[in-house]
Amino acid sequence: MLVPLLALLFNAPAYLHAQSYAGSDSDYIRVWGEQQDDNSYDFYAANSHFIPMYISVSFDQLISLTPTQDLPWTGAIQPGTERQLLFSLLPTTNRGRIGYNLLYSFAEGNPETARHDDGYRYLFPFAHGTKHRITQGYDGNFSHFGENQYAVDFNLDEGTPVYAARGGVVVRVKADGRVGGPSASYANRGNLIMIAHDDGTFGNYVHLQYRGVEVSVGDQVEAGQLIGYSGNTGISSGPHLHFDVRIPLPTGRMQSIPFQFRGYDGAAVAPTEGGLYYATHPGKPPFERVFGRDLTPEDFAGHREQIPRTDRIEFRTEEYDLTYAVYIGNGFADEISATIGFNLVNMRAEAQLPIELTIPPQTEVFLTLLRADPEGNRWQYAPTVRYRRTQ
Repeated sequence: MLVPLLALLFNAPAYLHAQSYAGSDSDYIRVWGEQQDDNSYDFYAANSHFIPMYISVSFDQLISLTPTQDLPWTGAIQPGTERQLLFSLLPTTNRGRIGYNLLYSFAEGNPETARHDDGYRYLFPFAHGTKHRITQGYDGNFSHFGENQYAVDFNLDEGTPVYAARGGVVVRVKADGRVGGPSASYANRGNLIMIAHDDGTFGNYVHLQYRGVEVSVGDQVEAGQLIGYSGNTGISSGPHLHFDVRIPLPTGRMQSIPFQFRGYDGAAVAPTEGGLYYATHPGKPPFERVFGRDLTPEDFAGHREQIPRTDRIEFRTEEYDLTYAVYIGNGFADEISATIGFNLVNMRAEAQLPIELTIPPQTEVFLTLLRADPEGNRWQYAPTVRYRRTQ
C-alpha cells in the first residue's frame, strides 16, 4: 500500500515527507518519524500484535538528510511495543529543502530466533481416517515457486473439514473472499488461516471456503483440531487445500520450507506430488487402509447381489482413490447376455474390452476395475451395453 506524498512547504527550509509500506496487516505495525527542533528526525516503531513483528525500514529518497546508521534498519519489534526508537536522520544543511520518502515492510515472526524443528512430524490436515492426494507438490509448475516453493496442495472438495497440522496460536485469518481463479488478479481473494508454532515458524492454510473459518486471531489450537473448511478462493484452478510451513526472513517476507508429515505408523513421510495419504491423528481409533493401486479384479470377482426388479440395466461404481470398481445390474426378470464396452478418457480397464457375460435375473455382478492416469487433469468413463434377454 502506498501512502500519498505529504508536502509541507515553508519559506526556508521546505520539508517534504512521504511514506509507504508493504506487509500482511497494517493494523498491527506502525513506523513514523518525529521532527526535532534542530530539524533532525527520530524514527519509531510500534507493534500492537501479540507476537513479534519483523520490520525493514529504508528510504527511496533523502533530501539533505543522513541516517545515523546503515540502512535498511531491520529488527524484531516485540509484541505490545508502543514506542521503540529505531534511528535518526540528521540534516546536512540549514537552507533549502529537506525531506524523505519512508519505505517499510513487515511480517509476522522473528527470523533472528525462528528455527524450524526438522524432527517435527505434521499431521495431514484433513479428517482422521480419510485419504487425499497431493495434486501439486514442492516446486510445482503451476504456482509452487518463490515463497510457495515448498507448499503442497491436497484435492479436497469445497466444504471438506480442515484440521490443524500442528498446534499453535492463530495469528492471521481471512474469511471474506468469495471467488477464485487461476490468474494473479485473484491474489488477494484467498481465504486463509495462519498459525504460529512454538519454534517461530508458521502453518499456512489457504483457499478456504467463504466464511469457512472456525477459529479467530489469538486462539490457541491443538494439532488435529478442526479449524476451517476447504474451498476454491484466491489463485486457484479448482477446489483444494494449500498447506505450507513458512519461516520469517530478514527482508520482512516469509519463505516456505521443507517439512515432513506423520505417517500411519508414526514414521516421517516426505510429501510427494501424486501421492495418496491417510490422515492419522493421535488418540483416534485405528482404521483399515485401502489404496486403489493395491486392488485387483480378484478382490471383487465373487460379487453377486440380488437387486429389485427395475426392468433396466444399471451400472454402479465404487471409488478407491484413482481406481474405480464397476458393477452391472440386470433389473429384468429374465437372464440377459450382454456385451459391454467403455469410452475412456485418461483411464484404462483391467478387463479385455468388450466384456461379454451372462447375468442372472435381478442380479448385480462385478464387471471390471478402471484405473485413472494420475498425470491426467481430468478422467471420464462412459459404459456402453448391448444385451438380449433369454428365457
